[in-house]
Amino acid sequence: MTELSPQILTALIWGTWCFFHSLLISHWWLGKCRALFGGRIVAGLYRVFFNLISLAALVPVAVYQFSVKQVILFAWPGWWLGLKIVLYVYGFYMFYAGLRRYDLAFFAGLKQLQAFMAGQKPPTAVFTSEKLGGVRHPWYSGGIALVWAFGPITDISLVSKIVITLYFLIGTWLEERKLHHDIGQPYDEYCRQLPRLFPWPRVKK
Repeated sequence: MTELSPQILTALIWGTWCFFHSLLISHWWLGKCRALFGGRIVAGLYRVFFNLISLAALVPVAVYQFSVKQVILFAWPGWWLGLKIVLYVYGFYMFYAGLRRYDLAFFAGLKQLQAFMAGQKPPTAVFTSEKLGGVRHPWYSGGIALVWAFGPITDISLVSKIVITLYFLIGTWLEERKLHHDIGQPYDEYCRQLPRLFPWPRVKK
């Protein structure tokens, strides 16, 4: 039996994590959970458990990647370091923009958990048309920049960077399908005003 190379294993491990991370927050899966546990439990507890499980599942993925012997392909030499700094600044700014636009307590599931424990009606996500950051998905955009800026590029990290970037790109598409379904016309109008991931000017039609 042929042993898989570390590069292929890295791609498979990251791909598996990304697949289940997306599946476990999909409308289809949430519908299954509501049928099994009831809408109130899912609305109150699922988000916080989803985030905890996602973070816990990242640990073995990271442990494997950093335990593998790697060959440095690109270490940001000379003037390239300036690009690395630009990517970090851009990434952190986008995360700041996201914090200003999104309700972090709701995103983490803490608001839902608090309402559940108090026996109250679960809160709902509030759509905001705030344009800080200049894109519809500042966290995804910033995440892509930070993924490529972090550390030297090795034969192993290059694979993980490509897989994670593809996941961010696919994730934005999947999330927008959900938002179009949940919000409708206001979100369609919002999409016409801002680009999806990269803050270039929109051409008005």
